[in-house]
Amino acid sequence: MRKFTKLCLCTVAAAALAAGCGKKDVQETTVAETTAAQTQEEVPEGKVTLGEYKGLEIAEVDTTVTDEQVENQISYVLDSNPEEVEVTDRAAKDGDVVNIDYVGMKDGEAFAGGTAEGYDLELGSGTFIDGFEDGLIGANVGDELSLNLTFPEDYGSAELAGQDVVFDVTVNAIKEKKDAVLDDAFVQRISQTSKTVEEYRAEIRTMLEENAKENAEYQKQNDVMDQVIAASSFEGLDAQVDAELEQQLAQMQLALDQSSMSLSDYASMFGMDEDGFKDYMRSDIENSIKISLVTKEIAAQENMEVDDDARMDVAAIYGLDSPDELIQTYGQEALDEAARNIMVMNFLVENAKIVEE
Repeated sequence: MRKFTKLCLCTVAAAALAAGCGKKDVQETTVAETTAAQTQEEVPEGKVTLGEYKGLEIAEVDTTVTDEQVENQISYVLDSNPEEVEVTDRAAKDGDVVNIDYVGMKDGEAFAGGTAEGYDLELGSGTFIDGFEDGLIGANVGDELSLNLTFPEDYGSAELAGQDVVFDVTVNAIKEKKDAVLDDAFVQRISQTSKTVEEYRAEIRTMLEENAKENAEYQKQNDVMDQVIAASSFEGLDAQVDAELEQQLAQMQLALDQSSMSLSDYASMFGMDEDGFKDYMRSDIENSIKISLVTKEIAAQENMEVDDDARMDVAAIYGLDSPDELIQTYGQEALDEAARNIMVMNFLVENAKIVEE
């Protein structure tokens, strides 16, 4: 089961997978989307009969952070942040980072998205289409090259898929990656607060401890909600799940259409075929609806009212000082539902029996 308190507030969660959570321009609304939304409004909400939800047993979670975990995290940071040393006495080779300006042209005209200045590209990363990075191996600082390339047939943009293009590239700089060394200079490059290696170790330990406590709280919430759902009975979910799935697929198709991508292609990114992806979405939607019904019913039985403090709890999760931006982006109803979920989850954990793991 998912982490409840960090759910995206978008009403259509599947669309967020394709396009990212965000406010949608009214002009993007289509007939298909409007129909799906209307269908959703016409379908009656399912019903829940709660089982026991107080006094449930959940395991205490060990939040100890070991020295080994601290060192492993530091090693990860070192590997992720190699030093880049500019070189001027040799040509670019595989693994180097080249800083380039480039212009992509089709039939002699620059095409959208094919131009950049001061772009850092790691050769061999596979970031660009075949031939682009290989074409820069052997280039020197100041070289100006023309790369005759062909976009792949399955490229996301129908306008460019399978098309012959020319990239005019200027090499501004060549940088060699070197393994970072844990010293005070590295710490000052990577940390906003620490100045020495020992301070950085303490910073990493504090971060890991905070993460461990946060994850432990999520695990308790997940465990107790699993038990509440298992003890409850539900009616009339199928029609609501079907309508929500239709709405989410319509929203997702809007986002995919903008990137000239099919649902089947998108599903393959997650190792699924289209039917399997829809089954996954349906299961996720059903679980979300059950959570919503359960939290709403518990809030009603316990006379919980969403207040400004609860809304601020949601804003804090998103690193905001006020819920105003969330209200503007997702709406008051979505914000209050998220706030209610947090209130209920905290209530369930507070009223559970914590036992040894």
